[in-house]
Amino acid sequence: MKPNIVFVLLDGSRWDRINNSSEFNDLIHEGTLLNNVNTAIPYTIGSVNAILSGLYGKENGIDAYYKMFRLKDSVKVLSEVLKQEGYFTACDLLSEKIISKRGFDVHQFHDEYKDDLTKRHPKFIKENLEKANGKPLFLFLHYTRIHTVTVSEILKKYEWNNKKFYENKEKNLINYDKTFLEAGVYSKIIQKTINDLGILNDTILIFFADHGTGVGERFGERNYGSFTYEETIRTYFLFIGKDIIKKRISSSLRESVDIYPTLLELVGIQTKINGSGESFSKYLKNDQEELNDKEYVYSETGAIQGPYPSPMKPNVFCVKTPSHKLIYLKTIDEWKLFNLKDDPNEMNNIFNKDDELSNKLREKLITWINR
Repeated sequence: MKPNIVFVLLDGSRWDRINNSSEFNDLIHEGTLLNNVNTAIPYTIGSVNAILSGLYGKENGIDAYYKMFRLKDSVKVLSEVLKQEGYFTACDLLSEKIISKRGFDVHQFHDEYKDDLTKRHPKFIKENLEKANGKPLFLFLHYTRIHTVTVSEILKKYEWNNKKFYENKEKNLINYDKTFLEAGVYSKIIQKTINDLGILNDTILIFFADHGTGVGERFGERNYGSFTYEETIRTYFLFIGKDIIKKRISSSLRESVDIYPTLLELVGIQTKINGSGESFSKYLKNDQEELNDKEYVYSETGAIQGPYPSPMKPNVFCVKTPSHKLIYLKTIDEWKLFNLKDDPNEMNNIFNKDDELSNKLREKLITWINR
């Protein structure tokens, strides 16, 4: 029988803060961590649909905040493929806007302010294992505590142009870290639940982030979705399973659309994939395999609020290589180039229209935008 698959989305968790949780560090030792996965879109609706379809937003139909119900009929998402292959499929989400019900036997939602997910999700796992009645199980669990705190403690208190928020980056980061400690505890509870049910050796467990969360690094971005800097577009995926290499960490450049073909190959499902995603399943199972950097990866966004709002179509784009990133702010027609090796915080714009690298990356990005 094919293995169970449990996706655990730690909404808004930053790749550079996960090591602050001893519980999450314990989990990292149990599997393979990729900590340089470029998200296709740095907000939940766009990011998750890119992951589950293996396609960028323009190809799957969801490339803007206000296009949440526009998944193209021609796109076959992961839940549909797995259901067709005999899986029982279930998800528990923040909202019906996050993921289409297509392919799900159970498609339900929780109240992020009232429900205790450390109790709700273990119960959800057990209930759906029983409903599966011997079928392999595909679960998608949406952990929203970080999102809840962001909304209640930041978005409801500060307007996007309130300088007080941006002047308190250190305090904001401390508060953020406290919230991720809760996510670490939750993650261990999920693993323990699966182990206690006796299915850990028959399960591929994947903890991941849809996007990071800014804490005031960029004026105009109170959390995520306004820009394409590293704090929000660089994410991680942690794979745990009987055949997954343990205690392995990779910083090779990959992208979120790689997850779809990787997972299908891991469970032995062959299907036609039209996107730019590339499987790295061999790396997860073979300690002799190297994980190569992708030469170019892309991301785009359009904010609801902020200095350049554009919720109906993306207006901020970037192309990223293992060493550099080029950002294009379409609304003000501004280009920014950063050397990620020498300037990881992206503070020094080295874009020069007469520079060979600047022009090469600009051509790459323009071609991708106009595809």
